[in-house]
Amino acid sequence: MTAQTMTTQLARTAPAGALFLRLILVFYWAIHWWFKVGFRGMAATVSFFDSLGLPAWLAWFDISYEVLIVILLLLGLFFRFACLSSLPILIASMIIYGKNGFYFPSGGIELPIFWALVQATLVLIGPGALSIRAPVKTKSELVNWFLL
Repeated sequence: MTAQTMTTQLARTAPAGALFLRLILVFYWAIHWWFKVGFRGMAATVSFFDSLGLPAWLAWFDISYEVLIVILLLLGLFFRFACLSSLPILIASMIIYGKNGFYFPSGGIELPIFWALVQATLVLIGPGALSIRAPVKTKSELVNWFLL
């Protein structure tokens, strides 16, 4: 197989791969939201935020923002904004659980690091197939890229 053939094959499958990656993130954000709201319940989530010295409103903002992330990623609309603006949630979890070490089975930061890297990768490769283009056009190429 030549380099040209390999590049052509990758180019044909890249939109499907990016879509699959986007849907994986949708799944992870959705089950993460369900864990906070449905499995543990909001009372426990608010209590957890309180135990960290954070206000109750931040717990409600967090779960609401996670719903927005799921919707934007599912549609592929403003997906770069969704991926980049949700990184603070993942970074906060790395800070909170960093005391448990790296590995996931011991409550470490292995999963949040991987999750953040997957999101950063999606930002670089694009939304993939079945995405909605933002109806926004500005004079700034960087802003247009960010809002794609």
